[in-house]
Amino acid sequence: MPSRRFDTGAVRALSWDVDGTLYSARRVAVRYWLGVLAASLSGDGRSARRATGCLRRFRQRMERVRREKGLIEPDDARIERRLAVERRWLLPAMAAVGARPGVDDALRALRSRFRAQVAFSDFEAADKLASLGLTRHFDAVYSGERMGWLKPRPEPFRRILADLELMPEQLLHIGDRAETDGCGASAAGCRFLLLRRDFRSFRELQTMLAR
Repeated sequence: MPSRRFDTGAVRALSWDVDGTLYSARRVAVRYWLGVLAASLSGDGRSARRATGCLRRFRQRMERVRREKGLIEPDDARIERRLAVERRWLLPAMAAVGARPGVDDALRALRSRFRAQVAFSDFEAADKLASLGLTRHFDAVYSGERMGWLKPRPEPFRRILADLELMPEQLLHIGDRAETDGCGASAAGCRFLLLRRDFRSFRELQTMLAR
């Protein structure tokens, strides 16, 4: 069955979620736990447990913030401490797994069709994009935890719109969670496409957005 086309209309820029959209969080988690097991067997189990606890507490804190209206006080020092843990334990797993099939080709093709292409994650994503080999495709990388709002707050989308000098209908956000990516984009008046609902593969997405 041929892929349907998406009416890009006034769209001038694309915004991409990172975690769960550009890579499979499930596959990265499996690889991460294999690394933790290997570290434990080689005598580095204590460091692995500390890292796992740090990342678990971070996820729990972020979900609590999201439930409490998504407002977060930016804390650069705290972010950098977590990023150090991610660089040691999570990013090697991400680099080994890589991006989802077709992501690199889609990002390259779509960047040439739209005025701008940015990454917008709730969490700091520059290192993740570098590990996936995708940095070159983006004009900017936005972090909700650095800006002070998590999705589905509309404020981060409005910041992106202001920076790109766009009207809301000119930004299309692509993500994997309707309750965060979708609701946040919609609240800001932006358009939205959901992985697994609106498209099943990035080759299909590329065809949908072809002009």
